[in-house]
Amino acid sequence: MASETYGIISLFPALLAIILTLVSRQALLSLFAGIWIGATILVGWNPVAGAARSLEFVVTNVTATFNVKLLLFTFLIGAMLGMIFLSGGMKSVADAIVKRVKTSRQAQLGTSVLGMLIFFDSYASTMISGSVMRPVTDRFDVSREKLAYILDSTTAPTASIAVVSTWLGFEVGLIQQQFNALGVQRNAFLVFIESIPFRFYSLFALVLVFTVVLSDWNFGPMEKAERRARNEGKLLRDDANPLMETQAGDIETPDHVDPRWWYFASPIVVLVAVTLFGLWFTGGGVAKTTQALAGAGGMFDSIDALFGSYADALKNANTANAILWASFAGCATILAILVAHARIELDDVSDSIFEGFKMVMFPIAILSLAWSIGSVSEALGVGPYVVSVSKGIITAELLPAVVFLSAAVISFCIGTSWGTMGILFPVAVPLAHTIGTPLAMAIGAILTGSLFGDHCSPISDTTVLSSMFAASDHVDHVNTQIPYAVLAAGVATLAFLVSGYTGVSVGVVLTVGVGLLVGATYVLSEHVGATEQMNVAEAFE
Repeated sequence: MASETYGIISLFPALLAIILTLVSRQALLSLFAGIWIGATILVGWNPVAGAARSLEFVVTNVTATFNVKLLLFTFLIGAMLGMIFLSGGMKSVADAIVKRVKTSRQAQLGTSVLGMLIFFDSYASTMISGSVMRPVTDRFDVSREKLAYILDSTTAPTASIAVVSTWLGFEVGLIQQQFNALGVQRNAFLVFIESIPFRFYSLFALVLVFTVVLSDWNFGPMEKAERRARNEGKLLRDDANPLMETQAGDIETPDHVDPRWWYFASPIVVLVAVTLFGLWFTGGGVAKTTQALAGAGGMFDSIDALFGSYADALKNANTANAILWASFAGCATILAILVAHARIELDDVSDSIFEGFKMVMFPIAILSLAWSIGSVSEALGVGPYVVSVSKGIITAELLPAVVFLSAAVISFCIGTSWGTMGILFPVAVPLAHTIGTPLAMAIGAILTGSLFGDHCSPISDTTVLSSMFAASDHVDHVNTQIPYAVLAAGVATLAFLVSGYTGVSVGVVLTVGVGLLVGATYVLSEHVGATEQMNVAEAFE
């Protein structure tokens, strides 16, 4: 059946799953309900056949090559963290950081900066930043919801605009594909660079994090969560279900072990190094580097050639293989440390590995169903439907704002920024080229709008991972994140409208947008008392 046949019904499964998740706080059951409803629609409203088709969607997504590798990566990360807990290394690092961090603000700021410094991959950034900083923020009574928000809003936005990251190849590849189809004689990478100032949502999301952290202006459900943590010492609300339940205290470090900071640092350094190497190697880095160095003359040319060849290799890198190799290398490193240096019995090591597996079982179940409902939504034609509705109101001036909002809606419904980009590029870029909208602005609108769902959709893998490594209740993370994401998206929409209709310099638009964002944050946190008690789930009750 053609996707356009379903019309507005195509939105129903994802929206049902999202609303049920927020209201019932039963993420697994809500996600499967959405999958079942969508599958039932696809098979002609037969509920029994819909159940069978639902299982097919789950199996197909769980066995997809990239997804299998990501699930195995998650299992290995869980095993690595279990062994790090056993070594006492994480506690040692946290104790060292606490000696230098004196306030809650410094703890949050350190988390924000670390999330941006690990810019090459959003998954690795979330895992490392959350693992390192969670014990630190816990010491200063920062709510787990706040930690999850900081992780979610610094990792993906940074990786999406970094000129050296796992996102680069995919984004530049989409641009080049459309340029080839349209006969546009422009360098795709340079247009990618030109689009960065127009990534209004990504940039405003980063600004908002630092505004909230430095000013301590919290609003919406986050205000309630932060008051609970500070006044009652409760990092999680009563009856919360954190995605990562196992903590360092659940795995006993043997009495004879003297925890060292490098027990934690070594596997993390190996993880980062192998990730960077894997991205370079799988992208054909050997041949590209050899060729680049052969044409270089002098030391400075050689250095420039090395950086250029690495960036070029990232365009074709196999992210799944790179992070899988890295997680295995991290596990092997901490295993060697436990056995050879800490002298811990293999039985204890084995137990810690299984405890690590337990940490990630629920996130893996969530990821599997999130991918599946995304596939259901795509099969129902969510993307084409949203685009078809948008087409009727588009002008050259309005197109960037419409494309941004379309990307935001689609990414929220299917839970993947990359899938949203794949849906919108073949439609929006040719349309922008035809009606005269600046391509850099239109492309920036697609890329930054697609990030919205990554930030606040309950079915997004990055939202799940942020909840996981912050050890936060997933629904609580979504509830507290949505008001911030909506605020940044609202200001971004205004920025696209101003840019499209006035042609004002993007620097001026960004400056005014930042001012508006800071002002709105102040008003919401200081003068709108109702936001303190507002809960997103309650809006659906």
